[in-house]
Amino acid sequence: MILYKYLPFDRNSYFENELLRFTQPEDLNDPFECLPQKPKKGEFTDAIRLLTQMISNGNQKFEEFGVQKFNDEFIENLFEQAYQEINNEVGILSLTKNWNNSLMWAHYTNSHKGFCVGFDSNHDFFKDYLSEDKKYSRNTKDVVYSERRVKIPITLTEPELSFEPFLTKSVDWRYEEEVRVISTFNLSEKTIHKIPNSIHLFKVPHSAISEIILGINIDKDIETKIRAFAVKKKITIYKTKISDTEFDMERV
Repeated sequence: MILYKYLPFDRNSYFENELLRFTQPEDLNDPFECLPQKPKKGEFTDAIRLLTQMISNGNQKFEEFGVQKFNDEFIENLFEQAYQEINNEVGILSLTKNWNNSLMWAHYTNSHKGFCVGFDSNHDFFKDYLSEDKKYSRNTKDVVYSERRVKIPITLTEPELSFEPFLTKSVDWRYEEEVRVISTFNLSEKTIHKIPNSIHLFKVPHSAISEIILGINIDKDIETKIRAFAVKKKITIYKTKISDTEFDMERV
């Protein structure tokens, strides 16, 4: 399977340095990224009360201590802290299974002025990786489209969250057919320090490229540059055109 990355014209430097950005959830264009449901007011407190009753053996002071310490304000602060830790440690490379989505050409390639790179999903770069000490990881997963946000488990009977917060998006985004590479930032090749979020660049090998598709409005100089790269690397290259009969893009 080929996975595609839509890119604006100013990202053509990828063909020189193999570097692509893995983006913090906070910097992606969906404000709901990695934001599970917050527990309803009192829901977490009730769960803490039940837990302390189970382990306190009737010690009312212990139960009151637990409820006072782990209250709704505590979970709100914990929620915010966890979200910031995710932004500091984890980035996302958004890919898609579809090269000819007109909306994505418009949104992500600066009105068809950019290009689309097709990657071989069987390349080693897209295989899941976890270091022995579990501090370095990279995983490739399909996005799940749902009408409900992920729920934070607050009882012992609920399953623990894994990749769900990184992969669950509203059904409004279903047209993107997204696949994500999720990586810890400590695997990045280069970091450009900025406020509020630094830019983390990862080496995505040119050997993973299966094909390149040029936007219909791409600048001629950039087109010449990319075509020369494709010839040198023996990569198939196409250019989009408007369908004569359908609301669709074709490539030639």
